[in-house]
Amino acid sequence: MSQSAARSQHSAFAQYPIPLELLAALHRASEDELTSMVARMPETGRARLAAYCTDKDHLQRLGLRIAGTCDEAALMRVVGADAGASLYARSHPTPARAHA
Repeated sequence: MSQSAARSQHSAFAQYPIPLELLAALHRASEDELTSMVARMPETGRARLAAYCTDKDHLQRLGLRIAGTCDEAALMRVVGADAGASLYARSHPTPARAHA
């Protein structure tokens, strides 16, 4: 599935209200701080936040980092089977893809 197709499937999730303060804090956070911050969130909330961020070009990297803390089933529940599987794959690169 192409990236644009995956994004169009979960673009409806971009409508969830996300506090700007939370986005700013997450965007500024180091890897360890981000991990700590999102660890306190329920997985469904993390999946929704990941979907919201990956739907925005300037927050896509942050969204992938957050999606990396979710299991595939949670992402699929939130954004649908195909988009969730695609988001999971993009946020959990295999060693071969990580070096490509």
